[in-house]
Amino acid sequence: MNSISGLIILGASMWILNFLFGLIQIKNFNKNYIEMRRLGRVAIGRKKGYFQAGTVVMMLIDEEGKILLSKKMQGLTVLARVKEFTGLEGKNIEDITEDDLKTYNKSMKAAILDAVNNYKTFGGGEAVEGAVNN
Repeated sequence: MNSISGLIILGASMWILNFLFGLIQIKNFNKNYIEMRRLGRVAIGRKKGYFQAGTVVMMLIDEEGKILLSKKMQGLTVLARVKEFTGLEGKNIEDITEDDLKTYNKSMKAAILDAVNNYKTFGGGEAVEGAVNN
């Protein structure tokens, strides 16, 4: 076996492993989302990370818009898993501003603010511009 075919096999093996770990990561996220969704409405926000840690947050919201539980998935690799985070419990999601997020890193702040924006756009029952009504 020459070095080129060895590199091709190594590359293909790495790609397959990355794909499998990605599936495990998606399964972990979906399991946590389903558990939270069974308890009520869930606001989701994300911040893509190209050369820094990407972040996805999920916040369980009660009927009044208060945050009951928050979880995040943050990391550079497919090894990141969903974990709880604290600091927002009892706050109304619509009232969250950047000032409330001083203890979080830049990626977390962006993901939380994205979840707030998504909640205001979709969870609040507003019409979505450009959406097709059936």
